[in-house]
Amino acid sequence: MILAYIPCKDEEEAKRIGKKLVEGKIATCANIIPKMTSYYIWQKKLREENEALLICKTTERKMKLLESKVKKLHSYSVPCIACIKIDKMNKEYERWAKKQLLS
Repeated sequence: MILAYIPCKDEEEAKRIGKKLVEGKIATCANIIPKMTSYYIWQKKLREENEALLICKTTERKMKLLESKVKKLHSYSVPCIACIKIDKMNKEYERWAKKQLLS
């Protein structure tokens, strides 16, 4: 399993993207942390923004599809879509999660 880490401009955007990924069986689950502060350099300026964090569970097989869909739905011209491989997960949840992604 993979966790996809996707900062979004706000909670509404994270909800919209998360719902589309789950409905499309691209992600098993979408979790949203509604408010976080982010610092980054963009166009040579230090930025401080409030963002929402979207975390989705998926499989390696679905990751490219997830990335493609997020890029289409995301408001940022360069969204962060980071993969975090899960080394261990309880087997019952993993079986359930993989079953949800079957087309």
